[in-house]
Amino acid sequence: IISIEDGLAEDDWAGYKLMTQKIGKKTQIVGDDLFVTNIKRLERGIKEKSGNSILIKLNQIGTVSET
Repeated sequence: IISIEDGLAEDDWAGYKLMTQKIGKKTQIVGDDLFVTNIKRLERGIKEKSGNSILIKLNQIGTVSET
């Protein structure tokens, strides 16, 4: 498994999209700081195809059901 976590700046949406397009079929592009367990940022990432996985940290959101 090849995985890149936070490979770019946290607001580099275009860069994450490009990286996902270029290497996302063979590499896990993890949005940790990109998504920060935030539903609005995750929705944007899904819409824009910025990354192909997320790191969920319960301490950033509060509860399991909110996650």
